[in-house]
Amino acid sequence: MDKPIKLLIADDHKMVRNGVRLMLESQKVFKTIITEASNGFEVLHFLEKEQFDVVLLDISMPEMDGIVTLKKIKSKSIKVPVIMMTMHNEENVINKAVELGACGYILKNSGIDELVKAIQSVINRERYFSNEVSQILIKGINKKVKTTKNEVLSDRELEVLVLIVRELTNKEIAEKLNLSYRTVEGHRIHIMEKLNLKSTIGLVKYALKKNIDLNLI
Repeated sequence: MDKPIKLLIADDHKMVRNGVRLMLESQKVFKTIITEASNGFEVLHFLEKEQFDVVLLDISMPEMDGIVTLKKIKSKSIKVPVIMMTMHNEENVINKAVELGACGYILKNSGIDELVKAIQSVINRERYFSNEVSQILIKGINKKVKTTKNEVLSDRELEVLVLIVRELTNKEIAEKLNLSYRTVEGHRIHIMEKLNLKSTIGLVKYALKKNIDLNLI
């Protein structure tokens, strides 16, 4: 990626902003042009003056927190992907950010590799949730979502998908569904082909998007 990525980092702690800046400037995947903000008002001020490629937005900030800031960004129709970068791992907070249009959600204990992946994903118009955040969302789905009929997958493929998302191995899935290992492997391949996906995280995102009941089996 030759063109530098214009990033707006919003966090009320200067040490955090400096740390993120140093990590991003040290990585070799892409170049960055970084602007810093300490609260939501500053974020909106910068976004109204110039265009950014990505916003890294903390939630707990004085004067205007990250959730309110995200809501205002969307209400003003400012076209910029926002990644929530926070210590908040509560299900209701994550869901609220997703509902308001956050393209990504990572926790502050994430490493530089995950931050780079998150930025690359939203630049490519994909969503990115760190593994811990994905697991929190999945647990929430387990508690409250009813089964929805899937229009793409067969009933058996849907069962295999659910078990893959629940992190069972092919061998464990075969035992649970009384199938051969080769049959499960075939179902996994067909699911990936049908959904045009290449990884397990893609299956997790699909399950979240379609509100698939992970207690189906």
